[in-house]
Order: sequence, then structure tokens, then C-alpha cells
Amino acid sequence: MSTTTHTSPPQRTSASVLDAVALHAGRTLRGWSRTPAILAQSLGMPVAMLLIIAFMFGNAIEMATGRPAVQGLVPLMICTGPMFAGATSAAGLVTERQEGLFTRFRTLPGVTVSPLIGRVLAEVIRGTVGAALILTTGLFMGYRLENPLAVPGILALAALVSLAFSCFLTWVGVVARTPEATVSALPVMMIMMFCNSGFMPVEGFPSYMQGIVRSNPLSTVVEAMNVCAGTAGADSSVVPALLWLIGGAAVGTLLLATTATRHR
Repeated sequence: MSTTTHTSPPQRTSASVLDAVALHAGRTLRGWSRTPAILAQSLGMPVAMLLIIAFMFGNAIEMATGRPAVQGLVPLMICTGPMFAGATSAAGLVTERQEGLFTRFRTLPGVTVSPLIGRVLAEVIRGTVGAALILTTGLFMGYRLENPLAVPGILALAALVSLAFSCFLTWVGVVARTPEATVSALPVMMIMMFCNSGFMPVEGFPSYMQGIVRSNPLSTVVEAMNVCAGTAGADSSVVPALLWLIGGAAVGTLLLATTATRHR
């Protein structure tokens, strides 16, 4: 009499999930490293923008605000780097979907959303590296750090900025039908970039714009980074920035998880 043995499917352990996420993060980073245009846009462009804006408008900004322009521009460029790099990455994600890459990933063992989580992790790594490059450039340009824990604090905020933007923009890459559709967020990004306290204090804007500038998430992050640097005002705080960034990352994660589950 023969007996039939039934084997249960392999259980997913936390180690296997982390290995899968790390695998996809590494795949994404290696792909970017082989594409000079992506490296130039995500790492070189924010540094170039910092140099150009500071040298062209630095004196005017300092005369209008009474503070060195670099004190606002360095945190601002740290924030805008992940924002625009994430938009480009979202377009690349749409192309990968159209080529069937993620459909093939679903045939492999592992958590279905591992490729997306790995991509978000890669974005956070790229954004943090870019922040370190911008901060180093800013120090040579006169950006002041008066707090011994400034660098870890600023890089931690940069990682949160990258996390918040990458979660949302990865979701855009999952739901967009064409790569061109991902640029629909660019007008909002441009408003966020120019209407914030990184260029000048809120009081320097016309009265009808001050509410917009004050409520801009990037304004709160610029303030928080200068709090870490020890150069912000006595009434400044990191709390508004943390609320914006953690809330944005949570919303983006929820959207991404819900959409990824629906597209299984």
C-alpha cells in the first residue's frame, strides 16, 4: 500500500523577505550605475543647481534676506534632488512594467511587493548619497554647521525626504499608463521648489503668497535641517517637518501597498 506525502509550500521567513528586498534594491542601483544620464540627473544636477543659483542670485538673496543664500539653498537642493529623481524613476518603472519585467517577478518565489520595496530602498540610498554630496559642496561654499550632530540629523531628514517622495512616486509609476503620464506631477513640484523658505524667509514673499510658502512641506524641511545645523531661529522646530514626512511616507506606502495587491 503506497502512501502519498504532501509537502507544504516553503514558508516565507523575515530573512527571505529581507534578502528579496535587498536583491531588488541592488538590481535597481546597479541599473542606475550603468546609466550616466540617471547619475547626472540624480546626483550631479542638484549640485549644479546649487552652484548656479548661489553664484547667480546669491548676493541678491543675501541682500534681501540678511542671511547667506547657501543656508537656505543647501537644504532646498537636498529636498528637490529626490523629488525630481523620483519622477524620472517613476517613468522608468512604467517602461519596466510595459516590458513585462514585474510580471516575470511574480512567477518567482518571494513576496509580491519585494521589487517595489526594493526600489523604494534604492531611492532612499540614492537620495541620502546625493544629500551627502550637496552638503559637502555647501560646506565649501560657506554653509554653517554649529551643532556637532548636524550631519547625522540632516542626512536622517534627507533619508525621510527620499522615503516620502519615493513611496508616492513609485505608486505613480505603478498606476501610470505611459511614461509621459508621470510628468503630470511636475507643475506641483515646481511650485514646491520655488515657493518655499529655502530661497528667502516667508516674510520676504508677498503677503498673498506667505500662506502657501508657510504650508509648503519643503519649507518645514528646510527649517528642520537648519535646526539640526544650529542656525535656525529660536522658535524653529523639526516637528512640522517630521509630521509632513512621516505622514507623506505613510500615505504613499498605503497607496503603493493597496495598488500592488490589486495588480497581483
